Order: sequence, then structure tokens, then C-alpha cells
Amino acid sequence: MKDPSRPDFFVGVDAAYDDVEDIKRLVDEVRSYTNRFVIGSTGITENITKLDEVCQYVYEKGLYFVIYIHITEDVPQHPQWIEDARQRWGDRFLGIYAYDEAGGNQIDCSPYMPVKEADNYTDAANKFVGEISMYLEHYTDVYISAGDFPLFTSDYALYWFDYEAGYDVVLTEFGWNHSRLLNVALCRGAAEVQKKDWGVIVTWKYNDHPFMESGQELYGDLVLAYQSGAKYVVVFSYPKV
Repeated sequence: MKDPSRPDFFVGVDAAYDDVEDIKRLVDEVRSYTNRFVIGSTGITENITKLDEVCQYVYEKGLYFVIYIHITEDVPQHPQWIEDARQRWGDRFLGIYAYDEAGGNQIDCSPYMPVKEADNYTDAANKFVGEISMYLEHYTDVYISAGDFPLFTSDYALYWFDYEAGYDVVLTEFGWNHSRLLNVALCRGAAEVQKKDWGVIVTWKYNDHPFMESGQELYGDLVLAYQSGAKYVVVFSYPKV
């Protein structure tokens, strides 16, 4: 049965910096007009003391939250923390932001692309899904033991295959000169066919100052995301901005 107190739409900020007091100030600033907060810095999420402090603060301010964890060999294991979090913060803890831009890295041929070579398109698709699925197992079963916690990511390509690989929510990126309508259609279509959730993350428009779009453009993007049926909308906040 659906919890009537749980929002149907989540809007908030992704704070991708490692400063507990700055994050608290940001939470205080946005809590009156948002309901979701992403703790988006591994400097926080890889430090259990900082992570506990920030999560508790966000919780006490009445917001739902997601934590970003990017698994490497140096990342501490989180199984007990996850189990404690279930009891401590309940459904306010929405899930794990697990890696990002797998599809974008693939089509841009970045050093982080999951598939380095393939015999044909079918082989490439199967290898992509297999590689990401195997990586996500580290979140659900090995290092994090997230179990049935939803797995979030953001991307700007190959949404269908992100979902096939095991993501529960994909946030399509609004940024640069990318077509908003095209990316909404691709992400929303993949989500609806596979019975998953989707959303939007508004990120950089420029590679240099002022980095982000104007306030009026940002508002337009938020409205477009909402009217297009997104369940989650996030504004990316990074120290350089």
C-alpha cells in the first residue's frame, strides 16, 4: 500500500563537496522549498563519522536523501552502516547513487568506458549490460550490501541499457548544448517500458565561469522536467560553481 505521506515528486540539490558545515548551511537554505537532498561527495560518504552527521542533519530538517558512493579499492565497506541506516532513518533514506555516466563514457570513448571492444552492436550491448551489472553487484551484495535499496545514477546516453544493467532510477542530464526534449524522451521511454522511475539532474552549461545557466533558464528546466513527468529533479552543486 502506498504511504500517503510520501511525496510523488522529489526536488532538491546534489551537494558534491566535502565540507560538513557548508552542507548544513546549504540544507538550511533550501529546505523550505525542496524535499530531497543528495550527499554527493565521497569525502563525506567514505567517512562514516561525517556521513552519520550529515545524514542525521538532513533527516532532522525533514528532507529525504540519497548518498553517492563510488566504489574503489580504498572505499570502506558499508554493510553494517546500511543496516543501521534502515532502522535509523527509515524511508527518508531513498537509496544509493551508484557511479554515474556509464552510457556517456561509452559513447564518448572515455578512459572509463565499460566496453573497450565488441564484435557488433549486439555484442557491445550485452557486454555493456554485463559489465555494469557486475559492478552494481558490489553495491547490492559485496561492499555495500544495499539489498533492495534503489540504485540511482545520472547519464546522458544509453538509458535503456543502464536500466537493463540494474539501475532503478536514471537521471537524464540537462546541461551543455544537449537537447532537453530528446533526452527526456529517451530516458522516460526506457523507464516506462521497463517499469522504472526516472528524473532530471541540471548540471553545467559551461566549462568555465559561470558554469551554470541563468536563474530563469534553471527555472525553465525544472518546470520542463516536472511537466514531462519526472519523479526526481536535482540541481548539481559543485565547489567551483
